[in-house]
Amino acid sequence: MRFDHAAILTDLDGTLFNSQGNVSGEDRAAIRAFIARGGLFAVATGREPHNGRRHLPDVPLNGPSIVLNGAAVYDFVHRRYLSTIPMDKEAARDVLLHCQAENWPLDLQVYTTDGIYYASPIETADPNFLRIHQPTRQLPMEELEAKTWIKTVLLERAAEALVPMRAYLKEKGYDKRLALVEGTTDVVKIGKYQELLPKDVNKGTGVDALRRLPVYRGRTLFAVGDYWNDVELLQAADVACAPGNAIPEVKALCAHILPSHNDSAIAHLVRQVIPAL
Repeated sequence: MRFDHAAILTDLDGTLFNSQGNVSGEDRAAIRAFIARGGLFAVATGREPHNGRRHLPDVPLNGPSIVLNGAAVYDFVHRRYLSTIPMDKEAARDVLLHCQAENWPLDLQVYTTDGIYYASPIETADPNFLRIHQPTRQLPMEELEAKTWIKTVLLERAAEALVPMRAYLKEKGYDKRLALVEGTTDVVKIGKYQELLPKDVNKGTGVDALRRLPVYRGRTLFAVGDYWNDVELLQAADVACAPGNAIPEVKALCAHILPSHNDSAIAHLVRQVIPAL
């Protein structure tokens, strides 16, 4: 069967990645077969491109992808951004400076057009969170200010550390100037984090950007996601799918429930779902 009519956009953590943070051999084989028969395969992730590529060393990505939760489109073939949406740096900078001044136990990350940087000390960073966000380094705020900010991430190192930060955001009205995305990660004991993004940006707006590219025209877009930050992605796609481990609210949006992320969900999509449509 040919897949010239199809494109797959998949989330990474909890979707393409299994519980060990790996892509199964079955999924890798299915992706290669999908591309060989004309399909476009891409990711829709909150990760930064160089960080995402480190975790996908042998997974081909022949379609432009959504990165940074919709704030950018990246071409992994030619290793370049096709579009970026800078955030309100003034608002985000003030939040990070306030967190530093209050000495709240938060890891503070700034995502720019040239990588990930820590605004908080590397020495106090959660080691597991630091490990999965490589390559990265710490920069003082005066050097970070010279860069183009795309998003920031604030991770709790102590329970409820995000609560006063969120109160400060609302007090200053920054919740009206930034898009706020809450998340959790199982690689950290507490695992709660807050992302600050450009206003009105999400993975769904990333889909809109992809549809304007000639390579996506005329293709049916199959999207796969498991968590809250995938809602707009699934709503914007032609065919919405979720792995079996997805939260109930995401499953309710989807036409197809695939096996879990530990049971090669993408292989099932390629071999069973797409050929049946």
